[in-house]
Amino acid sequence: MPINGKEYDWEDMSVMGPTGVLAGIKEIKYEDEQPVSAKYGKGAKPRAYGRGNYSASGTMALYRDESEKLDAHCVSTGGGNIYDHKPFTIVVGYANPDQPEIIDTLKSCKLSKKTGGGGSQGDDEVSVITYEFTILEPIQWGNNPAKGDGSLAV
Repeated sequence: MPINGKEYDWEDMSVMGPTGVLAGIKEIKYEDEQPVSAKYGKGAKPRAYGRGNYSASGTMALYRDESEKLDAHCVSTGGGNIYDHKPFTIVVGYANPDQPEIIDTLKSCKLSKKTGGGGSQGDDEVSVITYEFTILEPIQWGNNPAKGDGSLAV
């Protein structure tokens, strides 16, 4: 609930990656899903449903200096290249005065695509590098896990 009408904005966010607080971040977005499909028998109405596999992914845009730090971390924790790195955690915090901080946790992130570099005359942001990543564990949306651990309560 906003206080005096103020919602979260970019200034209220903090993003922690494997190299520390990402001061050179321009954008971060993440999502998850678990498809649901209707199961039919006799008649035209669904009689049950089934669930597909859970998946989560994200993107982030970093300025070149922050990108170089992330690349160096990935190379040092993997097979000597960017894509063979060990999975890392990204923590996104939202803090507004007079409200509790909200923390989203993206565990076991693996880079899957890197785009950027180049530019043309007149561009004022030629150094932005965009990364796509797969999140291998369910997202923790604040205090709410996207999925449980899969165990059944007995």
